[in-house]
Amino acid sequence: MFSLLIADDEALEREGLELMIRHILPDTFHFLHADNGRKAIQIAEEERPDFIFMDIKMPGIQGLEAVRHISSIVPSTKIVIITAHDYFSYAKEGLALGVRDYLLKPARPEEILHVLQLLITEKEEEKYLRNQQLELQEKLSQLIPLAENELSLMLMLESVQEVELEQLAALLNLQWHKGYAMVLSFSRKSKKEWDEFQVLKREVYEAVKHFTKPNLSPIVGPIVGHQMALFIPLPPGSHGYSQRIHSLEWGERIRRGIEERFHLSLSVGIGPVREVWDGISRSYREAVRVCAEDNLLLNVRHYDDMLLSSGQTMISLDDEKKLLDALLRHNKQESAEKFGSLYSILEGKSLGSFTTLRVEVIGLLMFLCRAVQSGEGANLMACLSATEDSDALRKSALYWLDSFIDGLREEREQSRSHVFRRALLYIEQKYKDDISMEQIAEYVNLSPHYFSKLFKQHAGETFIDHVTGLRIKEAKQLIVEQGLSLKEICYEVGYKDPNYFSRVFKKATGITPSEYRQQIEKKSPC
Repeated sequence: MFSLLIADDEALEREGLELMIRHILPDTFHFLHADNGRKAIQIAEEERPDFIFMDIKMPGIQGLEAVRHISSIVPSTKIVIITAHDYFSYAKEGLALGVRDYLLKPARPEEILHVLQLLITEKEEEKYLRNQQLELQEKLSQLIPLAENELSLMLMLESVQEVELEQLAALLNLQWHKGYAMVLSFSRKSKKEWDEFQVLKREVYEAVKHFTKPNLSPIVGPIVGHQMALFIPLPPGSHGYSQRIHSLEWGERIRRGIEERFHLSLSVGIGPVREVWDGISRSYREAVRVCAEDNLLLNVRHYDDMLLSSGQTMISLDDEKKLLDALLRHNKQESAEKFGSLYSILEGKSLGSFTTLRVEVIGLLMFLCRAVQSGEGANLMACLSATEDSDALRKSALYWLDSFIDGLREEREQSRSHVFRRALLYIEQKYKDDISMEQIAEYVNLSPHYFSKLFKQHAGETFIDHVTGLRIKEAKQLIVEQGLSLKEICYEVGYKDPNYFSRVFKKATGITPSEYRQQIEKKSPC
């Protein structure tokens, strides 16, 4: 029901107009009355009516002046002015003020009906558009946390192209391209502490997000395993040593807050400030390396400080990516060779410190572990952390590289099997329709050529032979049931030409559909 304010100094005019509207549009309006401009403004402000019928000539505040006030305080209200012929120039002025329409006294019922129907239609359209906008805003508010999660995972895994990162950054309205990563690494030293962390994980995530968002404006990543990543923009005016101190102070605040509130132990690793998303992703890997060393528990440490204390320099980002590329191509020999080269570099720059070497190797392997989306990060870290000499560390790392490749191969085979099962299910549902191999390939997101090879490999027959087999099996069943003619059966199982159906049937069974029906009828006792 809509609300309609009738503003007129004549009571008979107001009541007559209300009666007329009730008659032509029953049960449509809740009516309000005002006998002067001041009351019209007051009622409009308090009741916020959908529509107003405003007489121009009233005592006190005139109609047009009231229109000015009401339009400023309730702009969504649609106003129709009512005037006599003598005041038509005022009506034109009202239209300039945003009045929706005007009526000349005495207005006929059909004129009033036309104006009200127009106003109602506009109001309903506005309501529909407003609801659509609210729904979009609600969906966007639900999408933003997902986009933030996705962006953080992309920075952690380096699994996408730059344009995709930029699209997500634009969606999140991120205007910065220089920042650093902070990694919170929760203790796994005792089963009790780990079990407590699992129970409190969601609360910890929300607490970190609530504490850091207003102060650091970070991209907050999900908790993966025992670690949580923050990607933090470089504060304006910050640089060099002062920025390192600032980040360490915040790392300590977060560490202390988590320990006091949840009684959980964690270490905080901070990566250096880097430019563009690729650099910020590298800052994350460097922050992970800081957390890799067991004796850093309960510490907050910056990657630059670790480098200064060890005297080492970092290995090439390109070399890391080449090793990852060899893993993704499932090439064990090349992976081992590239890792051997990197290991020699790290060993030479560790200056005889096995602890430093182990930290770097763990950081490198953890980066690869995430990049291939392995869920073995905790086991990997425990295994490598337990090594006590360079030879054992190298052998253990090579073992994990091989296991990454084995996992990727297994995942590929499982993926292929899953795709094949999806395709079979879809074919089972659609084989009676005019389906093609291209259509099925598109459904499972594969090229027709690759899908054809995959299907034959798993099914042992071509796509066409498989569909034909399903159709012939169904046709035989329908012939046995004897409820349809052969022509009807032809169309029912997906063929459009009875003659072609007969040839396909004979090729598959050795006899025509008619001969098959005759055999069935001979066997029937009736």
